[in-house]
Amino acid sequence: MVKIKALSILIGLVLAVFLAPNVFAQEENFGVCVTGCKLFITDVDVKVGSKTDKNLQDGESISDEAAPGDTVQFSIKVYNNFTDDDDVEIEDVTITVTIEGIDDDDDLEEETNEFDIKADSDEKETLEFEIPLEVDEDTFNVLIEVEGDSDNGSQEVKMELDLEVQKEDDEVRFLRNSLAPSEVQCGRSVQLSTSVINTGSNEQEDSVLEVSNADLGVSFKETFDLSDDPFDDDSKFSKTFAFTVPEDVPAGVYPITTKVTFDDGKETETETADLVVATCEALEEEVKEEEATEEEVVVVQPTVQPTVPTGGVIAQPVTAPSLPATEEKSLFQSTGFLAALVAGEVLLVIIAIVIVVAVVRKRS
Repeated sequence: MVKIKALSILIGLVLAVFLAPNVFAQEENFGVCVTGCKLFITDVDVKVGSKTDKNLQDGESISDEAAPGDTVQFSIKVYNNFTDDDDVEIEDVTITVTIEGIDDDDDLEEETNEFDIKADSDEKETLEFEIPLEVDEDTFNVLIEVEGDSDNGSQEVKMELDLEVQKEDDEVRFLRNSLAPSEVQCGRSVQLSTSVINTGSNEQEDSVLEVSNADLGVSFKETFDLSDDPFDDDSKFSKTFAFTVPEDVPAGVYPITTKVTFDDGKETETETADLVVATCEALEEEVKEEEATEEEVVVVQPTVQPTVPTGGVIAQPVTAPSLPATEEKSLFQSTGFLAALVAGEVLLVIIAIVIVVAVVRKRS
């Protein structure tokens, strides 16, 4: 009787040794077998934003809620349950993760490249999603599908999880805020294109968008409402502002500030776009002319003094050639005066003759 019990125990131990790996492996399959049942999902970790939920099983909910714009990362380990003795490799394995209906009723789907898994081995792959900014507050089904081929036929296993998206009550984000061009010279026109979206659960009335830079004289203001329906065009506001860089602005980097105020003035979001202003050509020419004027030097020639050479001979100063002397005559020596004098004398003689003739006739 004792021998029979001992033999039974021995047989049980032998069976346990040979069957244990398969038993333990089955316990590690957190997925649901679809075909073949030799391809297992042995570990699933989900990272939402900065928090990670580990060792998830089929049908569970991801503990951390996602928000619009969050990154969600799925790390999935899959296992080939064929033994070393079986020596069956599962080939062309792919992992597909689908978040159903999250993108305006459309699915988000990511898939790994194909890979192979040797018998009694595992592989780990990571897939990443970005939650859309335009999304409803809801719980979405996540489907994980793993497929592969082996000499024993197709292998497929799947798992389903729940992902909840939760929004802030009041939240507005920038979709775009950019300058065109981002580098200019003075006197040139610039355009700032900006767009905001309501990613919160509440409607935003009388929201205010302001664009400013004091140095460039930029100042714009717009008031608008934002719908709480993420798929409504009125949940977004877009505007392009144009301005001209002043002629006299110095070269440098000028931050253009765009601020949106919402939630009855209690909340703000700010974006900054840097505008690079290069040196203006007109200013460059003016500066060059000023520098050239400052660099002009007046040269004064010194008076040359006679020098005594070392040989003792005195150098004679150089004299300019003399011009012919001009003879100066007084009034009494001039030709005109002499002619007038002669004429006067003749006239006096004639007058004297006339007087004499008149006297003689009178006496007669």
